[in-house]
Amino acid sequence: MLTFIPKLPFFATIVQPGKAAVWHKADLHLHTTYSDGLMTSEETVDIIAQHTSLRVIAITDHDTTEGAFVAREYAQQRRPGIEVVIGQEVTTGDGDVIGLYLQSTLPRFATAAEAIEAIHRQGGLAVAVHPFTFGWGMESIQLAFLRLPFDAVEVRHGCPVSLVGNLCTTLLNLSGPQLPGLGSSDSHIPYTAGQAFTWFPGSSSSDLRRAIETHTVRAGGTTWKLVSMLRELPIIVERGWPTYTNSPDLAHSTEAIPLSPHISTQEM
Repeated sequence: MLTFIPKLPFFATIVQPGKAAVWHKADLHLHTTYSDGLMTSEETVDIIAQHTSLRVIAITDHDTTEGAFVAREYAQQRRPGIEVVIGQEVTTGDGDVIGLYLQSTLPRFATAAEAIEAIHRQGGLAVAVHPFTFGWGMESIQLAFLRLPFDAVEVRHGCPVSLVGNLCTTLLNLSGPQLPGLGSSDSHIPYTAGQAFTWFPGSSSSDLRRAIETHTVRAGGTTWKLVSMLRELPIIVERGWPTYTNSPDLAHSTEAIPLSPHISTQEM
């Protein structure tokens, strides 16, 4: 039987007879230039490798997995200390839903329920993100995470305007579905990556998935730090802030989406 020790998260372990697992950090909500991020997939991986202690990241661009595949391939070749999970922030008429461990890009959906079903058909995990955070183009699912079959909920969202929303999400989750609670930065420039994060026992992406599925994850960290946001200002001035439009006119599509060219059918 596993015993969870919730104190001292930096040294937290899961204890089994004769075995202890060290916990590591993951950031499961990151954007690149494939949607509304300011850094390329390669730049994102490099900055995270150089400036954080993250072991697993998920690239979750809006309505595409392409940036995630590029980041995974680059990390495997140049930054083997970091594993990249293929993710996507899926636009729905009910708000944004993140899919993790995907095989290919998903379309937009009229409802969050349809997006969750499509994510599960790919063998992925569906995450309710920033349920009570609004503005800056964020489309929140609000109370939908209480009734839909999500696999996890983002209880610590990195944006500073999310402080109240994070508290509301945590309290409602504890009194309701009690989904695994994740922490993620939602960084669009990776100098804030890993400031809100997820603790998990182990070090690999497969360890992380197992931890989500067995409710042995913990949200950690803070919202974006002022010094990190100031460090981003020259990048914003140089490159400008990209725009991404979540069209309210969402037509549900049941057509199969072609596999990314970065995936072989053997990975399915």
